[in-house]
Amino acid sequence: MPDGKPAGVPCIQLDDDLACKIFTHPERPAVCAGLQASYDMCGDHKEQAMFYLARLEAATAPQ
Repeated sequence: MPDGKPAGVPCIQLDDDLACKIFTHPERPAVCAGLQASYDMCGDHKEQAMFYLARLEAATAPQ
């Protein structure tokens, strides 16, 4: 996404299963490549990870 990904807008590089379509490609943004998953972020299952991401989106959304 040339101007960055706004909060609340899905990344255009995600497929229907929410997997990154450019994960192994050099054009993958540095912010994505630098993101290191952790238990605090991902929890025990996908629903916990999605909840965490939703909180991040809400916290970084423009007022």
